[in-house]
Amino acid sequence: MLLKLFTSILIGLSLTACTPSLDWRTVRSDDLMYEALYPGKPSRAEKTIIFNNQKLTMTMEASRVNDTLFAVGVINIPATAKTIDLKSLKDFLQNGMLSNLKTDQAVNPTMISVKTAGQPSYDLPAQEWLLQGLGPDGQQRLLRFRVVQRNLPDGQIQIYQQSILQVIKNNAPIEKILRSDEHEMFFTGFKPY
Repeated sequence: MLLKLFTSILIGLSLTACTPSLDWRTVRSDDLMYEALYPGKPSRAEKTIIFNNQKLTMTMEASRVNDTLFAVGVINIPATAKTIDLKSLKDFLQNGMLSNLKTDQAVNPTMISVKTAGQPSYDLPAQEWLLQGLGPDGQQRLLRFRVVQRNLPDGQIQIYQQSILQVIKNNAPIEKILRSDEHEMFFTGFKPY
């Protein structure tokens, strides 16, 4: 009887240990031309951005799990919008994201590349920022985000902004957080197409 109870407890513990804490799923956004791996079903929202007296629409898809927000934002710049300075637009987006946290930390981007979906896959140049600071609620947070530009053959340009914003718990080392499965899966699972 005791052996059966012990065996049942071990089986229960092993099943619990194998159960993923997040419900990872690949989401294809055909209208936004990307696929991403989200840790839960994302919601979608649109907001208008006024940049140099022009209205641009940013479509955001985001999934919140516990104290962490996983998001991808996309701005489609039509081929007819020839007056938009892309470097200034990306700086504008960067400043908007960085203003989410209060910090004295110097923030410099790292140059990276993001692979596209499909065969053959190719690399798109991107920039990544990492920032630790206080959120509006006074909690320590980590913000990691990337900005990727994709020029399409018809003259349209897609600007992708991928980000994770999370509460830092128990003074966890940043390096450990960055190597976590959540960061690895979300950032490698994003692929424009």
